[in-house]
Amino acid sequence: MGKIYLIGAGPGDPELLTLKAVRDLRESDVILYDHLINPECLRHCKEDAEIIFVGKSMGDHTLPQDEINALLVSLSEKYNVVSRLKGGDPLIFGRGGEEYEFILNHGLDCEIIPGITTAMGAGAALGLPLTHRNYSSEVRLITGHKKKDGVYSDFTALDLNNKTYVVYMALTALQDITRELLKNPENENVPVAIVEKATRINQRLVTGTLKTINQVVKDQNVQPPAILIIGQVVKFVEEMELLKAKVAADNASRIHSSF
Repeated sequence: MGKIYLIGAGPGDPELLTLKAVRDLRESDVILYDHLINPECLRHCKEDAEIIFVGKSMGDHTLPQDEINALLVSLSEKYNVVSRLKGGDPLIFGRGGEEYEFILNHGLDCEIIPGITTAMGAGAALGLPLTHRNYSSEVRLITGHKKKDGVYSDFTALDLNNKTYVVYMALTALQDITRELLKNPENENVPVAIVEKATRINQRLVTGTLKTINQVVKDQNVQPPAILIIGQVVKFVEEMELLKAKVAADNASRIHSSF
């Protein structure tokens, strides 16, 4: 029976793959990959590796999760090294825990290779610190995709003071999430950001407040994959953009005056 790797591919930029992820991809005989994977990551696979797409998106599952679990086990009977390449980190809203448990229950050897999760990748790419002693001392990662009941009342009582909330898969439920948070009138002007296609060449940032963000998303035609960042740290990005513009203007002025 072969070995199985659960590999985090990071948030989208192929250069954010870890050295260990690259090494294991080069050893893999077969790779199952998701729809969020940058195709550039697959260049690290050996030429004769079998590459299988098992991507899942909202309402469109190439294979249900239980069938992916079964496929991993069956492939390990045929191949020495089987890899499951997943967006971000396998254990952050990636169902890596379910796959790991299933694999171990079948007596197989499984190793998890961590990846940069989207929240951290997006923060670094934008210069948006998820923690900052002037804005936030706590970060919480939340999924916006409810498995069963579709009820978002757990957002109602969230304390947004001195905290940063990063909501994965938030676009579909954005109206539900903001509706619950706005039941507290003090939250109306809390700044929020939505990062579309984090860390990729076509990454995009849109900002607003909890009161305005739904209209901003509509006006800007924001598309998944995207994450929602809620908290005062969003102000930091806006301040840094002003600072960068000032520095650029100062540099341009110095260059002009030197001629």
